[in-house]
Order: sequence, then structure tokens, then C-alpha cells
Amino acid sequence: MDQATTDPGDYTRLTTATDSVDNARLTPDPIDSARPTPTETKTSKGWRFWLIFVCLALTAFLSALEGSIVSTALPSIARALNASEDYIWVVNVYYLTSAAVQPIYGQLADLWGRRWLMIGAVALFTLGSGICGGSTSTNMLIGGRTVQGLGAAGINMLIELILCDLLPLRERGQFFGALFLFLILGSALGPFLGGILVDRVSWRWAFYINLPFGGASLVLLYFVLHVRYKPQGSVVDKLKKIDLFGNFLLAASVSSVLYALTYGGTRYNWSNAGIIASLVLGLVGHVLFLLFEASPLCRDPVMPLSLFKHRTSTAAFIATFLQTIVSFWALFFLPLYFQSVKLVAPTRSGVLILPFTIIYSISGLIGGGLATKLGRFRIIHFAGFALITIGIGTFTLFERDTHLAEIEVLQVIFAFGIGIVAPSLLTAIQAALPDDLNAASTGTFAFVRSIGTIWGVSIPAAIFNNRFDELLQELPDETARAALARGHAYESASAAFVNSFPGPIRDMIVSIYERSLMRVWQIGIVFAGLGFLVVFLERDLELRTEQESQEFGLEERQRVNRETTSQNLSAP
Repeated sequence: MDQATTDPGDYTRLTTATDSVDNARLTPDPIDSARPTPTETKTSKGWRFWLIFVCLALTAFLSALEGSIVSTALPSIARALNASEDYIWVVNVYYLTSAAVQPIYGQLADLWGRRWLMIGAVALFTLGSGICGGSTSTNMLIGGRTVQGLGAAGINMLIELILCDLLPLRERGQFFGALFLFLILGSALGPFLGGILVDRVSWRWAFYINLPFGGASLVLLYFVLHVRYKPQGSVVDKLKKIDLFGNFLLAASVSSVLYALTYGGTRYNWSNAGIIASLVLGLVGHVLFLLFEASPLCRDPVMPLSLFKHRTSTAAFIATFLQTIVSFWALFFLPLYFQSVKLVAPTRSGVLILPFTIIYSISGLIGGGLATKLGRFRIIHFAGFALITIGIGTFTLFERDTHLAEIEVLQVIFAFGIGIVAPSLLTAIQAALPDDLNAASTGTFAFVRSIGTIWGVSIPAAIFNNRFDELLQELPDETARAALARGHAYESASAAFVNSFPGPIRDMIVSIYERSLMRVWQIGIVFAGLGFLVVFLERDLELRTEQESQEFGLEERQRVNRETTSQNLSAP
């Protein structure tokens, strides 16, 4: 259709980028516009593209592997370093630093380009792994995990951003789905590999294993990752464009909330003044951050509010947050059910959750492929969140006598919903935005996902601990009550611990675990249902089949070399 005759309501037909169309995408419009029938087109991809994709996928696998491998090694680490209650920060500081710095990676990627920033992130991650492996104290280990988290933040965000640079919007879904497969594979193998390393070598190799892989990744990235970058002035000019105050405010706010969620209901009561103050300060800090980003004081915001001016991008950010929360809700509490209610060993628990992991990864491929094939994402999100809501609702049926076959089938329903939604969430966000906001939108997307991870573990843990402590008053055995109270129920959730009590007491403990988990699943339904409702705010915007901006992408090295040679020959 000729642009001059296009109806104003049809601005969502995103073509290759005129300023008027870009402005329209950033303008809220409550009326759904007619959508043209999608036509699938594919850009040709040479061997350099595929080499870069394989390199990025292997780097993503490395990051995901480390993110999960520590979970198995953590008890051995805590014993070896006398970590006591500080052991939780070995995990939390990794997620905290990852979440806090992801938005600034987006800003730095626009100022310094993708290539050296990606290489620097992998180098930081590898350095942090070496520090962790050589740790002689808990503080040294936490410091190493901080460095690891700083590197992991860049790896996870930049991989997706580089793919956005290389691919038009229409084609991103299927490649995000393939990337998702590597992430799930790394997450699934991590606990298994961690167990082997701890049992047969040392917990230190849960970190040292990253050194050869990190080194290989650095070499590959150096030789393979050649992408375009437009210089942004001198180093001083670049430094002036970094939103230092905004990033500081965001990091402080995230840290404050995480502290409250970590220690509330465990070390301290939720009514504790310090916990309340930490939570309130963190939430107020987030509000102040948004106000600062929107103010004239912030000339180059790390999180431009133009990302949220279109209802589709805003809805997709919220859907990302809720989908991540519910994913980790299940990933952390299904194993608890198997070990504390079904009374199976940790190894058997890992086997029983395999259907979840397998279907999760396969459905990611399906969801990404469908988004590319259909040129749509809204129907995928509706179907996915419907399955998520139904799936987590069926988890309330899980009791001590529930047949394992039934449990596996119900896991599959939930996992399929989670998987088909994941690869097209960033696509939905970017469909409403111009390509020059790719770095900011990808950084914010990664940040929202990281915050969702933290909340997806902390919220159900708080629900579980509070409900468990309520029901614990029914238990007549004082020794058992003391062992399980004030947040110790999660770490004590094992068949060996529960079976150490006499029959009647054991049955009561199992019943308390069962009913506490029931409350966890019931509230999980609310978060999943909210995700389904949020999808109503999305619109099926057309997925662009061409890149709007040529500022980033594959570096045309041969053409550049020819032009340079020609200029040299013609020079006087």
C-alpha cells in the first residue's frame, strides 16, 4: 500500500523506517488497527553469520551452566568455608550484580560497540570464575561471584542484542528459540555436572571448569565477532553520556529490595524495622529512578521512558516479568515437592523434573519458529499463558499419593506454556519500537527478566516459610519444630531428614510440607493469570522483514578492504 494513502489507524504496519512511522510506534493508541496478512521473507545468511551464532550459543551455554552448577556444589562450599548463614549470598550476589548492571550494558553497547564489550564481559566472567575457584574465605568467594555476575550480565544481554543487530525482527523468534535450547541445556546439565565434580574432584572445579571454556570463547569471539560500530566521539564524550546517577540509583534500589526478600521471614520477622525499611527504601528508590529518567536532569537515560510509550511494548515487559517469576516459581519448588512430600532422593528428583526441562526447551524452539512463520506473537502469548495458568493450577492437586505419571503429564502442560512464550517476548517489545532502541530495549528486557528471577525465588519462598511456620504449631515434637522453624524447612526438605522421625511425626511433617506447597501453587495461579490478562493489552504489530538501521550488523570486511585499497591507489 502506498504510504500516502495509508489510513492513520494503520500506523502499526511497520515498514522499513521513516521518521513518521517511528514516531507513530512510540505514540499510544487504544484502538487496534487492521493488520495486513503476513508474508514470510528470509534474509540470506553466509558462513560468517552461522559461525557467530554458534559462538554466541556456546557462550550462552557457558553462562547458563555456571548459573546452575553452583546449586549442587553450594552445601560443600558452605561446609568447606564455614559460610554459615552467609552462604545465601554466594547465590544472591550473582543475580544481584547481573540484574543491576544489565541496563548500563545497553548504554555502553551503543557508545563502544558490541564486539569489545562482549569480549570484556566474557573476560570478567572467566576472571570471576578463577577467583571463586581459588577462594580461601566466604568473602573472597562472594567477591568472585560479584565479578562473575558482572560478566554474566553482559554475556546474557549482548548475545540477544547482537542477534537483534544481525536479524530483522521477523526472523529473531526462531533464533531466540534455538538460543533458548542452549540456555536450557546448560541449566539442566549444571546440577548434574556439579554433583560429579563435587563427588569426584572438588567443589573448586565447579568454577575452574569455566577457565578453559571461557578462554576458548574469548579466542573465538576475537576472531569471529566482527560487527559494525559507528564511533560516538572521544572517550570523554562517551563517559559524559553514561547515566551514572541513574545506574547507581537502580543498583541501590535492587540491592535494598533483595536484602529484604532474602532475610525477611528467615533471619528476621517481616515486622522487623530493618526489613520494612529496606523494602520501602528499595521500592521508593525504583520510583525515584523512573522519575529521574524522565526528568530534564537526565540527558542520556539508561532506561528511556520512550520504551514504555506504546502499550504493546509495556504489556510485553510486564508479561516478561510475570513469565520469569512463574518459571522460577516452579523450577525451585517442584524439586521441593518431590523430596519432601514424595520422599525421593535428590538424584531421583532430578530425573522426575526432566520432562519439565525437556519440554521447556523443545517448546521454546516451537514458539520461536511459530513467531517467525506466522509473523504474529499475540496468539502465542495467549496460548502460552493459558497453559501456564492451567498448569500451575493443576499443581494444587499434588499430594503424597498422587501418581507419578499424572505429575509428569501436568508438568508438561506447564512447561510447554512457559517455553512457547519465552522466545517471542523480546520480539513483541521491539515490534513497537524502532531499531535504534534495540540496545536500550534489550538491556531493559534483560533487567526485567533478572528482577523476575529474584522475585520468582524470593516471593514463593516467603509464602512457603510463612505458611510452614503457621502449620508447624500443629507438630507436637519440639525437636522437629526447632529444626524446621524460621526458614529452615526449605533446606531440610529431604527424604533422609523427614524419614529420621518416627512414623506419626514423619507423616505430620509431610502433611505440613504438602499444605505449605499448596499455598505456594495457589498464589502462583494469580501471577500466571495476570500474565494472561496482560496479553489483552498487546497488539499484533507487523514484524519487520528488513533492518531499519544499518549502523550495526555484520562488518563487511571485504568491501571495506577493497574501498581502502582503491583510495590508497588513487591518492596522489
